[in-house]
Amino acid sequence: MAPRQKHGSSAAGSGLQPGSQQALVKHTQLDFNALNIQVLRRYRQAFKLNVKARSSKDDLVLAASRHFNNYMVDEVDTIARFLYTVHSNKEKITSIGY
Repeated sequence: MAPRQKHGSSAAGSGLQPGSQQALVKHTQLDFNALNIQVLRRYRQAFKLNVKARSSKDDLVLAASRHFNNYMVDEVDTIARFLYTVHSNKEKITSIGY
């Protein structure tokens, strides 16, 4: 039996196989209303959301939460890349005292 997905999300374009363990996506709930409007504007700019630059906070919250909920992340790949980056930059990190 294939895992249930949230409405509007799809594993098809993400390289994940439907029914695989990786296709199970947990969405972290964020309260975008708690964020400052400057943070929401930076989020809009960083991810090039289709919202006007001078939009209201409510419009920015709606656009950011929709984008965030539709963003699929392969957790195993992300952790592997993080560990690789830390390992490959180990000398740089230890030379500055961390």
